[in-house]
Amino acid sequence: MGGVALISSIGLLPQCAKFKGTVVTVNPNPLEVHADSVKYSVKVTIPPKSGFRRKSTYTGKLAIKSGSNRYEIRTVTISADQYPKKQLKNEGVTVANQGTFAFQEGMDGGMLVAENSYERKGKSFDLPDFDLAPCCITTSRLVDSRPQVLFEQHTYVSKRPITLEALFQFPQNVYLIQPGEYERQAVKDIVAFLQKKYPATSITLAGYASPEGRYRRNQFLSLNRYKEVQKWLIEQMRKEGYKEYLDSTFFKVSATAQDWEGFKQNLNQTSLPENVKQQIIQVISSNMNPDAKEQKVMTLVGGPKEVEFILAPLRRTNVRLEGFSGRLSDAQIDSIANAFLAGSITQDVLLKELQQEELYFATTRQKDNARRERLLKAYASRYGQDYRALNDLGALAILAGRLDEAMDYLNNASRYSTNNPAILNNMGLVYAARKEYAQAAQAFQSSYAARPTPEAAFNLGVIYEKTAQYAAAAEAFNNAGELPGAYYNAGLSRLLMNDLAGAKVALERAIQQDPKNALAYYVLAIVGARSADNNLLITNLRRAIQNNRDLAKKAQSDLEFRKQRDSAEFKAALNP
Repeated sequence: MGGVALISSIGLLPQCAKFKGTVVTVNPNPLEVHADSVKYSVKVTIPPKSGFRRKSTYTGKLAIKSGSNRYEIRTVTISADQYPKKQLKNEGVTVANQGTFAFQEGMDGGMLVAENSYERKGKSFDLPDFDLAPCCITTSRLVDSRPQVLFEQHTYVSKRPITLEALFQFPQNVYLIQPGEYERQAVKDIVAFLQKKYPATSITLAGYASPEGRYRRNQFLSLNRYKEVQKWLIEQMRKEGYKEYLDSTFFKVSATAQDWEGFKQNLNQTSLPENVKQQIIQVISSNMNPDAKEQKVMTLVGGPKEVEFILAPLRRTNVRLEGFSGRLSDAQIDSIANAFLAGSITQDVLLKELQQEELYFATTRQKDNARRERLLKAYASRYGQDYRALNDLGALAILAGRLDEAMDYLNNASRYSTNNPAILNNMGLVYAARKEYAQAAQAFQSSYAARPTPEAAFNLGVIYEKTAQYAAAAEAFNNAGELPGAYYNAGLSRLLMNDLAGAKVALERAIQQDPKNALAYYVLAIVGARSADNNLLITNLRRAIQNNRDLAKKAQSDLEFRKQRDSAEFKAALNP
């Protein structure tokens, strides 16, 4: 059988000179943590003529010892009877073995130890423990894994642009508004707008006269037609209590004495021959005197009575009102929501006072998660099939650590919105918290494919880093944009790839983004240690500890700094 010979020339010679020259090596040394586990290989070389002979068996235990804690890794045995006598005498034995064990917090600062015993001809001997490698470099565990939840986006705007258009028609040679015009629905809509005191930003009035008759008379009619409508609008606004917009300069006005453009547009409704229509268009487009032009056109069409059906619609005033529809302001919505949260009004009153989009908008404006959750639950009591609220409740449950509750909300939300990027992202966070990394990665990938958000990229990068896929992690964090922690994690990933130059660039960007990011300074100090840049190490270690005093204790035992630990500069950096 294969195994690990847990012996050493240093460990055995004081008691057993038979095994002179035996060498044990462990790789890596120190041990390193990746993906929350430690991979190692042990190689034992027993030279020829060492005394390793028949009927001899070594039993060894690999264990991490850290203070009073002991973590057994595995037990192995090697028997001399496995090997030909000639090999033991002339070639010796080389045994290599690889293994993996799950890292536990208490192992940090410990030592991988070989606990040895030797048996020959039924007699057992305990041999000295032998230190193989310190445990462990834990830099990979410095990932910033804050959950990046995705809330849904509201569509509410307190000022929604609105445009209303209306038309006032006038009889021939008349500029006063006819009573029946007020009954048009478009005119009623303008009245309703004014009654609700919605803010208006612009009112455009355009008066027109049909082109038959004398030009000066038509000019008078078009001008007075818009003035009559303007006067009516001002009266309506004054009646409804408007304090502004009453100045006539607020209105954009125009008058068209002879509406030839309207005439041309309606010309196709006649049964006139095409050549006559072309003549009419040529006359209209000419620079002829207005009255002469009118006479020429009327002659071609057979007189005004023949085309009254074209002329009548041209006697009008067009109204275009632009403003904002009346919705509650942000402050009004906050006031109602806060009254509910304070207990001043009941849930029934809340649901009555705020319409659906106003209430959902109110939930998004709460900074305190507990208050936001209360509003969302009130919202869901009436709009229980709205995936937005269900997703947001799931996100809040994630942040509170209530994973089962979160997944219930999210599963329900996905019934009403399939392949939703926010829901998928948040589901991934639940899987990640449960250390179900394969499902988490799939959820984040699906979320990013549905809509590439920085949050999904960040969360996916965390999964890649936790599973030791450092190149993929670095790429994912590059897609996370300016999210807090993205540059830092990208730098950590590149360090773990041994891309020291790339790590340095990313970590320096993290520090530019957040000059108080203690871990960014700390990992940059590790870059200094690995690249033998003592100035980079000391400068950044000092800054790390200035921002977080707890890092001094970590640095003192951190195996990343094992080569610098005894230097005066390093010791001084621990007490900036």
